[in-house]
Amino acid sequence: MTDEFYHKDIFGTVVDVNLGEVEDEEKLPLDKKGKEFNIFALTEALGNRNKKEAWVLYQKALSAGLSADQIFFKLFWQVKSMLIVGRTKNAEEADMKTFPYNKAKGFLKNFKLEEIERLSEDLVIGYHLARRGEGEITTLIEKILLKL
Repeated sequence: MTDEFYHKDIFGTVVDVNLGEVEDEEKLPLDKKGKEFNIFALTEALGNRNKKEAWVLYQKALSAGLSADQIFFKLFWQVKSMLIVGRTKNAEEADMKTFPYNKAKGFLKNFKLEEIERLSEDLVIGYHLARRGEGEITTLIEKILLKL
């Protein structure tokens, strides 16, 4: 194959492709002090059921430049992990790594299983309503964090 093949799309149009450079899309946003914002501090505050800390970290995440969708999916990941851990016996059965499994297991002492199920349901329903234009993700997250 020639170099020419790699610079054309399926319609034969020449495209400028630089295979040597990789974009750094996964860099964490910086907070006001120039430090990288750690989104997992927010998921930990949710797991610890610390309403005040979770709300403050949520505001910091927004001001650091994280989108509401990014924050939503990290929070949903934490709730989902707690649900899975609540219904399994060990990390192998849950098909999870040991560290996140044990972290979620530690968070279970702060919730009843029914509360986690309701939290998951609220997140899913709220997300779909927001996608239909019947609300906003930013407000949904804020309401859920303040209900902890």
